Amino acid sequence: MYRVTLFKNGNDKIGTVVQASYADQIIVDGQLGIGINVSDKFTFKLYPFAEIYNEIQGMVSTYRIDSEIDGHELSRGRILFAEEMYDDTGFYKNITCSSELDYLNDSKQPFQKTQNTSPAQDFRNLIGIHNQQVPSVHQFKVGKIEITNSTDNVYHYVEPGTSTLAVITEKLINKWGGELRIRHEPDGVYIDWIKEVGRHAKQIIDVNRNLQTMERKLDPSSVYSVFYPYGATIEQTNQNEETGSDVASPRLTIGSVNGGRDYIERSDLINQFGRISGTKNWDDVHDASILKSKADTWFNNYKPIAVGYQIAAIDLKPLGVAIDNFAVGNYHQLINEYMGIDDELRIVTMTLNLDNPESDSMTIGDRELTLSEYNIKQKKATAQISVLRSNLIGQNLRITETSKKLAETTDQLTSLKTEYDKLIENIGDTDFKAIMTKLTELKNQTTTIITNLGEIGQNVLDLETFKTTQETTNANQLMTNNQQKTKNEDFEKRITTLEGGNK
Repeated sequence: MYRVTLFKNGNDKIGTVVQASYADQIIVDGQLGIGINVSDKFTFKLYPFAEIYNEIQGMVSTYRIDSEIDGHELSRGRILFAEEMYDDTGFYKNITCSSELDYLNDSKQPFQKTQNTSPAQDFRNLIGIHNQQVPSVHQFKVGKIEITNSTDNVYHYVEPGTSTLAVITEKLINKWGGELRIRHEPDGVYIDWIKEVGRHAKQIIDVNRNLQTMERKLDPSSVYSVFYPYGATIEQTNQNEETGSDVASPRLTIGSVNGGRDYIERSDLINQFGRISGTKNWDDVHDASILKSKADTWFNNYKPIAVGYQIAAIDLKPLGVAIDNFAVGNYHQLINEYMGIDDELRIVTMTLNLDNPESDSMTIGDRELTLSEYNIKQKKATAQISVLRSNLIGQNLRITETSKKLAETTDQLTSLKTEYDKLIENIGDTDFKAIMTKLTELKNQTTTIITNLGEIGQNVLDLETFKTTQETTNANQLMTNNQQKTKNEDFEKRITTLEGGNK
């Protein structure tokens, strides 16, 4: 399913295929972790029988991983380091790799005071400084930029000696948003700063089809109900006598246009969570009225609750029953009726096990909820548990009814056997007309009993179907409490007893 190629150095243009369906596997325990705005992490074990065992060098050798299904590239980058190991499997090297985004850690930015420029130009400037410090194979051409701001007034400082990747992450992505994408074109390697990678995919992740396991976490731990907005830094002239630099600089607040209070609050959040403070900085805002307007808009649209999902699902694309595959950045419809979920959610990380693709897992990005959405989710989860409990109660009643019918049918069968025995015993003393009448009576009783047995059999099949469905429900319904678990175990015992009685 995956093809892995290692390249000894920059002069090795062909490389060595170390894993593929058509070749002997040279590496084992290969695992690839992919995320957004972070370097991919690729780890594997390499044993001494491989010809390239002693030719792999940290920070020199490179790798590439491709999909054998459609040929698209999953990751490429460099070997970071190799650890020599020994255990019960013998000697080997445990090798750690990182994707090309890691090249941005090779360059360090000088001190800068950036102002009166656009996010796009700031990005180009940072990549330009990076390219001046690294070899050509680690350089990037600036490609597509989709991130803008309303004023084109970027304002920030750069601490000297900070890596280019750290500056881009902290000063650009964390503030303006967007995602980095690296792509290879015939004329070079490009780095894009776009709104989102990925697409809205058509493959559905469904608990009744390809969803294997799922965890959900509703996290209100980052909620705040009192909001302190801050604008641009107010530069000071007083210097610290010992260090010669400012210890701290105050920022613009909304106190002058908000009745002396430098915060705003929301009563609905206070009523539910209490008074918890939060902040946000607008470095390019120098007017208190503008800051107040931005703060009001932000806080009114604030989504305080994060919902996170960790799932394992079978990608149906390699099986030929889906037109697109799972990929980081893609949106997929996620359906889990047992947890009350039917939402389009985004894959933000994937862990690919190259030896065992069926054990791949992924993280669905935190979906931020408003307070009302959060309360609806909580109510829906509670209602879903009530439905499951009602289903169990209903099935328990069906088990009792079926057991009763089984007992009645057993009695009827015993009585029928007795009647047949009497008929055979007295057949010499009975005229044929009486015999036919008795046989007709016995036939009717037998038909009734067979009908009852058919109903019991169908009930048993229904119960077996419910048993299978309930096992799936139990595997996915992590929110079920201990009382629910006890009921399920009792239900299993009853099924076993019923099946034993029907044999």
